[in-house]
Amino acid sequence: MNLSVVSIDKYLVRVEAEGEITMRDFRAEGPDPFDTLLGAGWTSHKVIVDFARVSFVDSSAIGWLMTCRRGFERGGGLFLVHSIQPRVRQVLDLLRVGKALPLLDNEQAALAVAAASVAGLSITQADPTQSEAMQATAEEVAIAAPVASATRASKTRPRKRKAA
Repeated sequence: MNLSVVSIDKYLVRVEAEGEITMRDFRAEGPDPFDTLLGAGWTSHKVIVDFARVSFVDSSAIGWLMTCRRGFERGGGLFLVHSIQPRVRQVLDLLRVGKALPLLDNEQAALAVAAASVAGLSITQADPTQSEAMQATAEEVAIAAPVASATRASKTRPRKRKAA
């Protein structure tokens, strides 16, 4: 596997992954590939990873993706994967990786989700049935953020306690 930084924006790091992601890419005592690429505070970044050039993933890659998701979540960052080749997507779908990690169709969708996150919307999972919604531009998402936040706030109700 080869990871390379494509661009760094004020709030977003775009990364490209290339090759096969296998157990050879990870050492038990070695640093995480993101630690090597982005430095010690990598979990606080908002990162979108382009998988268009990833041709194969094994179980070690799946474990790494889940570890990264957990790390970014705990560190206050964001981790999105997009443009996944059909062969790799089939493996990720079979193992239901999309239930824990947003797997987006293309870079535009990933940028829209990242923009929503920056705007304050909580993005915990990308639903493949909402792929049209993910195609919204970053501007549309940023404009919609205050409306969505107000709607969420009006829908919250205090919970009733059950009698003991």
